[in-house]
Amino acid sequence: MTLPSADPVHARGGAPVGQLDELPPLEMIAILFMRMWCDGGTNRQRITQDMALALGQTDADAATALFDDLMRLTLGCARRPLVRHGVPCRCFGGDECAFANMLVAATTGDRDEAMLFSSILVTGQAAFPAIALAQDLSPYLLRFARATQATMTPAAPQATHPAQTAIRH
Repeated sequence: MTLPSADPVHARGGAPVGQLDELPPLEMIAILFMRMWCDGGTNRQRITQDMALALGQTDADAATALFDDLMRLTLGCARRPLVRHGVPCRCFGGDECAFANMLVAATTGDRDEAMLFSSILVTGQAAFPAIALAQDLSPYLLRFARATQATMTPAAPQATHPAQTAIRH
């Protein structure tokens, strides 16, 4: 038996599972912020700037610090290296989907669902702290989503890798 080659675009957790324009605003924000945070530099600064425009500087600083803590915990305690798509990519992968669903479940108060998605991403001892951070972050993300809903344009991302098939499902 031969194992398939390690194609970084389709590594476990990175295979496309949906399109950003199919997502509600909160899930889209979670995925785009995850991508931007992982890119670092100006993309990470842009998260803070966007938050400040929507929430004011004080709340933006608090939200950015919580998101930073959540990302450091998620990546530092990941079960395996997490895979993400590039910031401009229109599709999203399984790891990004699990991260967005963890945040949304924590935001809606569904701790069991949040724990399920958290345990997909991080080791056991980090799952609960990740949920706690996501819950602390949730009021800020909800306010951000409401404040930016009219300006959210999912058409901005571009395909950064070829589709494997014309049919997704």
